Amino acid sequence: MDPIEILRNEHGLIRRFVDLLSVAVTRLEVDQPPPRAFFDDGIEFVRGFSDGFHHKKEELVMFVQLAQKKNGAIDGQIEALKYQHDQGRGFIAAIAGALDGYADGDPNDTAVVRENAAAFASLLKHHIHTEDHIFFPMSQEAMTADELEGLGEKFEKVQEVHGADTFERFHKLVIDLDAMLAEE
Repeated sequence: MDPIEILRNEHGLIRRFVDLLSVAVTRLEVDQPPPRAFFDDGIEFVRGFSDGFHHKKEELVMFVQLAQKKNGAIDGQIEALKYQHDQGRGFIAAIAGALDGYADGDPNDTAVVRENAAAFASLLKHHIHTEDHIFFPMSQEAMTADELEGLGEKFEKVQEVHGADTFERFHKLVIDLDAMLAEE
């Protein structure tokens, strides 16, 4: 499979999670908080799949290859995307840090969870749109067929480290998150 299409498929799963997170934010706004487990599992999804798997392919493989190929011409775009990844990590860390208080009903920690979840969802919607519709097409145009094939081979190595069933495991987690919201 085309490595850019692999990233787009992964974005589809991340978007599905972000949609669920947006539902959770709406529920927090109307004082119908989702269970803590929703956020615990959501953090597991982000740290394990979005950040630990998908962003590794982007930051450590694709961005590096493109930066070398373009001799610094797109360093600004790459740094902006990496900065957004870092922002997302910060939002997730803030949520994780507030979950004990959230579970105890602390209004301040609940506000931290709500605000950071909303900020994360907004950031990711914009970020994924930018990558899918601007950065990825530019990347496909910039790389030769051989370079894309090499990128795919490097993605396979990332896949080997995380396990052949990585996408399926995290897809199931997203389905479980959806069910958790439906139960409430």
